[in-house]
Amino acid sequence: MHGCEGDLQEDGTLKFIRGMDMYSYDGDNFLAFDDTNSVWVAPTPEALLTKRKWDGVDVLKEYTKGYLENECMDWLTKFMTYGQKQLREASPPQVHLFAKNSKVKTNIILTCLATGFYPKDITLRIKRNGRVLYEDDGLTSSGVRPNQDNTYQRRDSVEILRTDKSTYTCEVIHKASGVNVERGWESGVDGLTIGIGVAVAVVILLLVVAAVLFVLYKRGKFGRSNIHSAVNILGTPNQY
Repeated sequence: MHGCEGDLQEDGTLKFIRGMDMYSYDGDNFLAFDDTNSVWVAPTPEALLTKRKWDGVDVLKEYTKGYLENECMDWLTKFMTYGQKQLREASPPQVHLFAKNSKVKTNIILTCLATGFYPKDITLRIKRNGRVLYEDDGLTSSGVRPNQDNTYQRRDSVEILRTDKSTYTCEVIHKASGVNVERGWESGVDGLTIGIGVAVAVVILLLVVAAVLFVLYKRGKFGRSNIHSAVNILGTPNQY
């Protein structure tokens, strides 16, 4: 394992603090480079022979020290710059939790959609009564997919019974834009129910209007041509 650590200065540059160059063998630590003293450290007796050999190779020690203090710091600076750029360009997700019909009449498909976010790293969880749902619970996920405007979207769904009275929520965390939200969905209160409710309301309204027009017509206060005009203006239930 190789790496380095730096301290951010007021002028935006990184100052080298320490570096690490470690080797393992059979799952255990074997050798590590002490950058301060330019020597190799052997944590186990088995590594002592290799330590003595490597300590005697000045070129290897100079190269390792130079890599950690210079090239590694250059890479660290580049990664920091990339990260800051992503933070400046971060776009928060729009989160929607909705239901739609399933092929099984007794079921509906509950979907959580997060879209319009950048960069692509995001956490999305559908929960039932506070417990996160997984594939074993029937959860499916589209994974993160690109939108046409260079942002991303992700869609997770789970099929549930229409009669399910559990509390469902969707949690979305997008660290780059600082978004951490949780949307709730109540059983029976969704786009399907609203759509059906609107259609029923329209039909009832038309029936009431038709009844009023019929009464007026019977009383002679409304002619046949007036009724036809009113019906044409209001439309018929088939138009909705």
